[in-house]
Amino acid sequence: MNKIRIMLIEDHNVFREGLKKLLELEDNMQVVAEAGTCAEALAAVTAGVDIVLLDIGLPDGDGLDLVGRIRQQYPRIKHVVLTTYDDPVFIKKAIECGVKGFVPKYAFFDEIKAAVLMTSRGGTYLYPGLSADFLLHSSDAGLNEGEIQLLQLLSRGKNQKEIAAELYISLSTFRRRLRGILSKLQVQSVEEALTLAVKKGIIK
Repeated sequence: MNKIRIMLIEDHNVFREGLKKLLELEDNMQVVAEAGTCAEALAAVTAGVDIVLLDIGLPDGDGLDLVGRIRQQYPRIKHVVLTTYDDPVFIKKAIECGVKGFVPKYAFFDEIKAAVLMTSRGGTYLYPGLSADFLLHSSDAGLNEGEIQLLQLLSRGKNQKEIAAELYISLSTFRRRLRGILSKLQVQSVEEALTLAVKKGIIK
């Protein structure tokens, strides 16, 4: 099995080491390079990297500028931002710079893992709790793209284990997202949510 080759760019050594250990517990992931600054990242990045997982606030420069420079040299590499910033304008700018995944540092590890898996397969991953989801991919019911996708899979008769596997999330994350959907739609059951989503044209 080919492993997803990850480069970690994070100036907090303890956080970087902890995240590295968690990633390398996954059978299909390998951390192949690390850096704590923009300069170190540019010196360490190679064509052998699949995913760059980076913080934006680096001591010697802007992480978004770094994304642009890496993309110029290695356009195949995908970028996932892991940061404390969750301002919609900032997130929109990151996406415009070519970032394919955006996860806040307070997220659970399975969200980070899901972002790596999704982007490695050519998709885009925006953490469901971020306001940018509603800014960029919202429905008239306030559901973000990931939540609509979850509803669509439910409407096809898939069970929670199948959906969690397809979205690269844990069952606990699936249940948390489902509770959020029911709350936004102001309904009590999956059946009511699906009925209302079809009525509103959110899903077909």
